Amino acid sequence: MKILVVVREKAEADEIEKMLQRIVPISEGDETEREDCCKVVGAAGDGKTGYEMIRRECPDLVIADVELSETDGLEMLEKIRGERSDVKAVLLAEKEDFDQAKRAVDLGVEGYLVKPVREDELRKAVARAGERLKKERMAEAVLTIENIFMACLNGQLSPDPDFNRMTKQRFGFTVEEPGAVFAVWLGDGFEEQKEHARSVIGQSGYLGSGRASRVFEARVWKILFIVLYQMEDEEREYTYFQKEIVPKLCRQLLGTVVCIWAETEHIVDLPDVLKHMNSMKDWNLLFDRGELIRQEVIDSQKTVPLKYPVEIENQARQAVTVKDGEEIKRAYYRLYDYIRREPHSPGEMKECLIRFNMALLNVYKTQWEIESELEIQRCMQAISTAMSWREVRAAMDRFLSTLNFDAFEEKEDSRLSPLVRKAVQIVRKYYDQGITLEEVAGRLFVSEEYLSSQFKKETGAGFTETIRKYRIERIKGLLVGTRLKINQIAELTGYADSKYMSRVFKEETGMLPTEFRKTAH
Repeated sequence: MKILVVVREKAEADEIEKMLQRIVPISEGDETEREDCCKVVGAAGDGKTGYEMIRRECPDLVIADVELSETDGLEMLEKIRGERSDVKAVLLAEKEDFDQAKRAVDLGVEGYLVKPVREDELRKAVARAGERLKKERMAEAVLTIENIFMACLNGQLSPDPDFNRMTKQRFGFTVEEPGAVFAVWLGDGFEEQKEHARSVIGQSGYLGSGRASRVFEARVWKILFIVLYQMEDEEREYTYFQKEIVPKLCRQLLGTVVCIWAETEHIVDLPDVLKHMNSMKDWNLLFDRGELIRQEVIDSQKTVPLKYPVEIENQARQAVTVKDGEEIKRAYYRLYDYIRREPHSPGEMKECLIRFNMALLNVYKTQWEIESELEIQRCMQAISTAMSWREVRAAMDRFLSTLNFDAFEEKEDSRLSPLVRKAVQIVRKYYDQGITLEEVAGRLFVSEEYLSSQFKKETGAGFTETIRKYRIERIKGLLVGTRLKINQIAELTGYADSKYMSRVFKEETGMLPTEFRKTAH
């Protein structure tokens, strides 16, 4: 520990140094090698010289008279505190003075001793300084922005003035200050997509800007997040993420991607912020893919009560009685269109979907047996926890498959071989889910090459051509019969990108989907 002595009398400085020799061993080597070693790096007789030596020598501890010429000890310490908050100090007073003692305490000194200085008192004060210095050095060794935020996340951080002082000096902020959190929820694709998502965020260059932490993960909630701090303009940061980061994530990641933004008055409250963000993702059902959800946007949604669509249910129930799979599909499309025309609360929309399914299930049970009650329960649970229409759609399709709605056969199928007939029926059932030749061949236990050649030989059209034909016809029906948005129609017909769907549609029909809808009406 490097010590600077600033007292008026040289003889007094010599005496203090002798005391220090008796208290702890004087280091003869590198002064930084041991905290319990002391090295007096200089002595000064007035406050001005003392201040200059503190700046030059950077001591760990200053032992100084309160009453000094030029600048007194308290003023010298106040001045250096504005530049170096980590220097320790022991002040020596000629007599007890309440005001002086109070100022010394406010400055966080390790000792306020009245002369003549007793060796045991000095020993205790120096020991306090050494212990505090040791703790600070240990803390600084592990004090990184990542460790700070991880401690916040785990609820292990109870910041005190010393901790805040260290983080402010080292990083320019404290966890008591406001911040923001950007989170990406990846649902069931979390493990497969998280590294790609990290890469996309990292490529933006934002993490190297000195205003954001690295990307953390909260596996229990299946999200990645970064903490933003030292924000000069919070709204500008939000807009940057909304216009730059979110579109890149949605373009490059497959499956469910829900992006959420939240502000906090205190960064240390990170666990509560993440819990709130986890509850916010439910509202993603009201937004299109690529939106950055924040509480203000949720609050602006003027939701209306959802009236249950009895007429659509009746149409679907009738289709169930004759096992008309295609008509059941159309009923579901009408249901999607109905509940997405106006903003409804996520809970009401999910309840409507589950009630609709249960109505069809009850009709089905009057004529046929259920193969797996457990799978039906899983489908209902998947709907109740879904955070995107992609997940809703997948759960609904699983539900229909569990009920074996396989009536996708047409009269002309009788002329086809059993293999191709089954392949055609699979295509009719799953074309709007993006099914591939590889998947159909796998289901039928034949090679892709053989199925492809037989399919074209017997139907007169290639597999991809047939899939496209069914998709285009479905798109036309949805454009004319619903008010679904273009991106919503893309979701329902197996296209991950609405722009690509529009391009394919134009190649087939000569006009864009929006143009087709206008001419049809």
